[in-house]
Amino acid sequence: MSTEALSGLYWYAAHGEPVPGELDVAPTVVRDIRAVGAHAVLLLPIQPDLAGTGPAHARALHGQSVYIVAVSQFPVSLARQQQLYDEGVDDVHVLEGRQAMFACLARAKRHFQRAHGAETARSALKAQLDLLQDALDHLPTPIYLKDVAGQYLACNTAFANLLSRPREEVIGHRLEGLAPPATADKHESSDAHLREVGGLMCYETDVCLHDDDQRYVMLHKALVTDEQGKQRGIAGVMIDITERKRLEARLMNAAERDPLTDAYNRRKFFELADQAITDAIRHSETLCVAAIDVDHFKSINDEFGHAEGDITLCSIVDILRSHETDGMIVARAGGEEFFALFFGAAAARAEEILQAMRTEISHYCQIKTAAGLAGTISIGMASFDPAAENIDRALRRADAALYHAKHNGRNRLSRAK
Repeated sequence: MSTEALSGLYWYAAHGEPVPGELDVAPTVVRDIRAVGAHAVLLLPIQPDLAGTGPAHARALHGQSVYIVAVSQFPVSLARQQQLYDEGVDDVHVLEGRQAMFACLARAKRHFQRAHGAETARSALKAQLDLLQDALDHLPTPIYLKDVAGQYLACNTAFANLLSRPREEVIGHRLEGLAPPATADKHESSDAHLREVGGLMCYETDVCLHDDDQRYVMLHKALVTDEQGKQRGIAGVMIDITERKRLEARLMNAAERDPLTDAYNRRKFFELADQAITDAIRHSETLCVAAIDVDHFKSINDEFGHAEGDITLCSIVDILRSHETDGMIVARAGGEEFFALFFGAAAARAEEILQAMRTEISHYCQIKTAAGLAGTISIGMASFDPAAENIDRALRRADAALYHAKHNGRNRLSRAK
């Protein structure tokens, strides 16, 4: 073997021992290992009956930057060789001629070539991973990867920011240590279901990570498996839809609520009434409706202005809604008129609840006007069997009873016949 084949290799005889004669043709002999760095072969002379500390000390000092060869002038038993390998030796060489020494150095050469190749591959892989991480960190969408035990393996900056923690405090931890218990439990249950059924899940959910910050997200997550189908973890992407959900809530509120008083509007009243009627027919129950009108409301607008009229309406609705209970809804039918529906257990208490409303409104909302006391309410109520009478007819009877209450002095309740 030519010396050119070993170019780039350097060796050093430890403990001041002479370099073996077989190395006389070597390209370079270096006496100070610290000046060599990588691609250095460290020769450690040994005795067959002694297990020195040289290999372990050299490995601790230089790590993988050297190829340690235990050199002996005498045969070394297999048990002793194993002991040397356990202490950190890479090769065992018995001085028996130049050819054997060159074979030993050739093995060292291949070792460094493989190490260099592995390091090059690791560097290339790290560069690719760094590029991928950098790309993910530039995305505003939170992305994460967790193992089957629920510990986070990777995430981007957006996900770490969502948790208000640096990435280092996220990786290696479970959500239960990073988020409130209710949020963590909900997502852990979802993960368990995904591990059971596999595939991909996509759903909307709320994410409450802080006491003052509830967010809504569209969560896409997939079960990650290997080629044999073994589960490896869960990957997830969270798309923030908080503003969309808030807009939907505002639009829903606008579709269902009166913009001035925030009471249900007429359309929503009949939608809820249809549901209550269906349930009442199924259970053979009686319902009750009421028509409510503000007394002399026009005189409030005429004498004090429409702003005062609006305030009066809002105050009246606040009192009406404060008496709402299970089985009762109140809605603004239009102008100064309101509807109330009683179902379930509340239907039997309808008159009691309406009288309490009327009394409280009379106490807090009445205003003296030229037409008389205004701001009180008159009520007409009608009980009905939804299997025999529809709600429109019941409301007409309640409206007739309301007219009777108006005709007989206002600020009173009248039952329909």
